[in-house]
Amino acid sequence: MLTRLRNFLGIETRSAPAPSSWDLMRTGGIETDAGVPVSPHIAENLSAVFACVQIIAETVATLPLVCYRRTGDRIRSPDPAHPVSRLFSGDPNENQTAPEFIEMMTAHCLLRGNSYAEIVRDTGGQPVQLVPFHPDWVSVVRFAGTRRVAYDVSMPEGGTRRLLPDEMLHLKDRSDDGIVGKSRLHRARETFGTAAATERFAASMFRNGAALSGVLSHPGEIGEEAATRLRKSFEQTYAGSDKAGKIAVLEEGLKWQAISVSAEDAQMLESRRLGVENIARIYRVPPPVLGDLTNGSYSNVTELGRWFYAHTIQPWLVRWEKLIERSLFSEAGRASYEVEFDTDLLLRGDMLARFQSYRIAREIGLYNANELRQFEKQNPRTDPAGNEYFAPANMQQEQTGAPKDTGAANA
Repeated sequence: MLTRLRNFLGIETRSAPAPSSWDLMRTGGIETDAGVPVSPHIAENLSAVFACVQIIAETVATLPLVCYRRTGDRIRSPDPAHPVSRLFSGDPNENQTAPEFIEMMTAHCLLRGNSYAEIVRDTGGQPVQLVPFHPDWVSVVRFAGTRRVAYDVSMPEGGTRRLLPDEMLHLKDRSDDGIVGKSRLHRARETFGTAAATERFAASMFRNGAALSGVLSHPGEIGEEAATRLRKSFEQTYAGSDKAGKIAVLEEGLKWQAISVSAEDAQMLESRRLGVENIARIYRVPPPVLGDLTNGSYSNVTELGRWFYAHTIQPWLVRWEKLIERSLFSEAGRASYEVEFDTDLLLRGDMLARFQSYRIAREIGLYNANELRQFEKQNPRTDPAGNEYFAPANMQQEQTGAPKDTGAANA
């Protein structure tokens, strides 16, 4: 059946490859009104973009993925032997560990709007490898009159491979058509272009600026050739950041008139800071998380850390979880299995806060001692008390099953 489906999808009545937002970035980038093209390579030269992409991708990659088997009403247990669990606890392919694979795929998606990996299955249909492709190698092909798609992969060694949807793990950012993700660089290209233009302006000032920037004047007429020679000589002596502050020695009646303003007077630093804030806003990363502690304090940084998890990381975790369940499990598998990232290490507070919450959870019977020890990476207790649950006296029931009456006697 798979062969017949391939033949059907290979007919020549298909539409042209669907344009992706990163298609325009392959040859120099998307033009912006700021005069600086925007592409993933140019954008990553901006420290704010690099930091946003890196902190999101690394955070998602460091969280362990757990495969759970549902065995009853709201009862589930980890299944480390499941093929999906083995993929994300071991090596998804021969060249990468699971954290490296997740980090790379997430970073591709953040910069290009899409990331792709081939799903290699065994004879029983279970996934055994995830082989990533660079997004620039992949084109999504739509078929006329339908919503069916295929993936054409341009291989580095030459030639093109066509993969069906069940052979491709396709992680995408917010999409306009539900098929191809749209890059944030493309959606907010003017913001990225302005930030890149500001950085280029700053670099140009350091490269070409002279500490004594202004006008040289001569009492007489020296001619074009002499003026050119004088300008070059002056630039060689005083221009450049490594020559800032040198003392100028002027001869033959030359006079210097400083006419430029400093970077601070031109509010260049404010423009650069605004660019960082705008980029952080696009990626939903609080500036203190990026290392900008201008307005940071202990209390608001702690609260922003929680905000970062809830509004930045959690959406990416859900996106990954639902993609894995949809792409790597069969329909029958989805009825019995689910995956979830373990966010305990990300959410745990300091030691005092953790132990206070542990005490409350222990007292109300939510966890036993061994479960709490597991949270702290400790071996379980060997005595039976380690598996016992507490139950507060006012929450216990009588032998008949009716709740105890802890209130005042009836009037």
